[in-house]
Amino acid sequence: MDSDDTNGDSTNGDGITVGSTVRYAGTGSVGKVKRIQERDHEQWARVDTTGLWYKASALEVLGEEFKQKEWDKELTLDELKKAEARKMDSIGNVQQILEAELCESGG
Repeated sequence: MDSDDTNGDSTNGDGITVGSTVRYAGTGSVGKVKRIQERDHEQWARVDTTGLWYKASALEVLGEEFKQKEWDKELTLDELKKAEARKMDSIGNVQQILEAELCESGG
């Protein structure tokens, strides 16, 4: 699914285009659509902040000036991207710790 066969004018029935700011309803992740692709008769969009593909029908298009309140503070899209990156780093750190603990053996 990583082929890059779309351009900036790609659009699907939900109004999502490459470059749209979207939110995935399942986790609240926010980012910009980097690619759009049809697979198995469904539209899929790749979001930059997670690097994951989502069904277009599961994404909500947000305005370019999107801001989200978090801990009583309004965050810009760039701040949200940085927060998402920190979350992904934390998940990676936890995975490394768990792997290290599970691989240790007593003697």
